[in-house]
Amino acid sequence: MRNFSGSVDPRLAKAISTPKIQGHAGELVRLALAALDALKRLDDSLYERFVASRNEPDSPATGPEGLRKLWDDTFGGLLALLAYCRALESEQPKKPRAATAVEDAFEIGELEMGPSGPTIVDGLDFGANDVGDLLEGIDEHHNEGDAEKWSKVLEKVLSIEYGLRTQYNDASSRMNAALEHGQISQVLGLLDDTQSAASEGVHALVSAVYEAFVPDANPATVVPGYLTSLGRALLVRRGLAELAATLGPYNDVLQSDQVDRHAEALQLMRDALHGFVTSVVCRAMRAADRWQMVEFDLELGGQPMGAARLTCEGLVKYLESLGSINQREVLVLHDQRTLEQMREALANARQLIDLSPRTAIEMLDRAYQAAQRLRGRAPHTDQLVIALERYAPESSAPAESTKFLERLEELLAAAGG
Repeated sequence: MRNFSGSVDPRLAKAISTPKIQGHAGELVRLALAALDALKRLDDSLYERFVASRNEPDSPATGPEGLRKLWDDTFGGLLALLAYCRALESEQPKKPRAATAVEDAFEIGELEMGPSGPTIVDGLDFGANDVGDLLEGIDEHHNEGDAEKWSKVLEKVLSIEYGLRTQYNDASSRMNAALEHGQISQVLGLLDDTQSAASEGVHALVSAVYEAFVPDANPATVVPGYLTSLGRALLVRRGLAELAATLGPYNDVLQSDQVDRHAEALQLMRDALHGFVTSVVCRAMRAADRWQMVEFDLELGGQPMGAARLTCEGLVKYLESLGSINQREVLVLHDQRTLEQMREALANARQLIDLSPRTAIEMLDRAYQAAQRLRGRAPHTDQLVIALERYAPESSAPAESTKFLERLEELLAAAGG
């Protein structure tokens, strides 16, 4: 891999002995990382423009030319990457190719990261590289291994490229139409959604290279700090739930007749909110929601008690409205899979409590870990998840396991599973 300083990742250099394939793989990953870097910068740029659109509707930054420049800056690296993928395809033997399951399913949030990268459909039937062209005097055994791996990488890369290119072209057309009608907020939202989906696809492309040649590489070392759409959604959902749980009691005091406690409750509420807006969770929010939280923070910081009480009440209600995050497709699918995993693990545990206590404990732990992934989904289930810690069995005794099982089953039922 070539990073921004031009060096080659020693892991790829060591794993790929064929110079031509090493060059292609290194350039592919270099362009992918450059594209991810440009896509990542959109978060701050989009937020700044959203603020400008709220404060100065006629600001040049939110005009058609400013937004088109932002679009080009954001996706320029992606287009360079896609062009290189097409160039790699031109070196492959020509063969009709039907759309694959990866292409059909290439929607926001549907490329989910597994332990070693994204889950992508395997078994595609794609033409092999010209092995003779790849040998070039290197040992045949090693070159055959490189060629076979690279051919599989290209199958995935070309499928991902097709999905990214199709999605980008559609988004670009919709962006131009929205700009023609002066629909600035739609353009900002489209930028956000397209960036998220493009990041998923580019990260999947990088992972495809490393899965083939360096399967033991930790994804976090390949693309440090990267979060999938699902990862961001889970982070935001849990962070918002924790903020709501923190602010709720303070607001109750502020809205009560306990006047002597109002000043302390207001200060605690201000501190908690300010801590949130400067956190990684707030930065992971969509631009419009992020700005609204900052706006609450700015208003609350300088208001007298009477106005601050009204602002706090509005803030708590706004946090309740953000529960709509659960309706995002990426979270709906995640929660469905999580509940199914819990249901299966608990069913197995109930059958094994007496027959194989240790195995039952493993099943219960699996269900417990799944339950943790539901944090932030709803206040009543969050309370049940937190309470689970008090009932975790300290031994494999059936009586302890049964109590824990019953608590997990209660949580599953409350969560709709």
